Amino acid sequence: MALSDTQLRTLHNKPYSGSVEVTDSDGLSARITPIGTITFQYRYRWNGKAVRLTVGRYPATSLKDARAIVSELRAVYTKGINPKNYFNREEGMLTLKECLERWWEKYVTGLKPNTQTLYRSVVYNTLYAEFVDVPVASIPVSAWVQFFHKQESLNKKKARVVLLQLRSVINWCISRQLIPSCELMKLSVKNIGKRPDVGERVLTYCELATIWIALERSTVTSSNRLLHQLMLLYSCRPSEMRLALAGEFNMTDRIWTVPGEHSKTGHALRRPIFDQAKPYLDRLLSVGNDVLFPGQSLDKPLDSSSASLYMRKLRKEIGIPEWRSHDFRRSLSTNLSGEGIMPHVTEKMLGHELRGVMAVYNQHDWLAEQKAAYELYADKIFWHVKQRG
Repeated sequence: MALSDTQLRTLHNKPYSGSVEVTDSDGLSARITPIGTITFQYRYRWNGKAVRLTVGRYPATSLKDARAIVSELRAVYTKGINPKNYFNREEGMLTLKECLERWWEKYVTGLKPNTQTLYRSVVYNTLYAEFVDVPVASIPVSAWVQFFHKQESLNKKKARVVLLQLRSVINWCISRQLIPSCELMKLSVKNIGKRPDVGERVLTYCELATIWIALERSTVTSSNRLLHQLMLLYSCRPSEMRLALAGEFNMTDRIWTVPGEHSKTGHALRRPIFDQAKPYLDRLLSVGNDVLFPGQSLDKPLDSSSASLYMRKLRKEIGIPEWRSHDFRRSLSTNLSGEGIMPHVTEKMLGHELRGVMAVYNQHDWLAEQKAAYELYADKIFWHVKQRG
């Protein structure tokens, strides 16, 4: 009698007293322990002796994946190759888990915390328990196809992101000769999942004013409210403002310096402290706390999850079509371009690095031009705020 997903879900991690082995077809079987641990095995004969080859553990390896792997092993067997050699752990034949661990230790730990969090949520958490005990160089392409088919059924956009980032992991391992090759590289990115939407939302001055009014009326802690008000005015990256310390703000020269460890580029950024933002910064600095936007304790900044939760709740209360705080950045650049502000100025306002020769030879920050542009932008928003009374 063939195995079924329903049967496996019922048995998984439950007390079990039935047959030790439940067969499927084509030599695939499931070994079940008294505590409900399920291991897929491929049974075949080699040189007259019975051989059992473990191909994965449920549910990290699904029944569909196990069948795909066994199909590949049977094809190897018919060619006169011992399937056991297909999974042999030779030097340099790391498992997927081991590849991820090496990549994390040698590469990801040197990246910024936000990037580490992204990698952990998209790649590490999705793949860490897949293809257990199988050398990554021996995973057949059919198994990768089955895995990504499952990912597509859950989230097509995420499936493509996972493939893109996993290819980076595998390329890193191959380039350092940790593994000889990987069948994953045969998968075409354009045939897996769906391309993530490119952000197109540009908030009008009227919409930005509506959000500002909602922030003003919000009863949330002043730290969270002021954070998002300044993010709206500056259109900076969330971490640049959220992690800000009092010492970054020179109120005499009216300059905010974002240190390299808080910027995506890894280089310090300079922005002006313009007239409309100054009262809010004065209020924060008058508290006398080094951490400008404290969270649960005064010595630690507000965490990103609390800030995101606040904005999710705020969005539900505002009758504006789908938008995100990241749209503040696109809105500033687009709206100010319409006001005649030059691109190199808006790029500096957004904290982007200039390209080409300018990136090498021109280290000017255009602080005066940034200040004028920020004040123009804030004036436009506050005009609409006043119209609402």
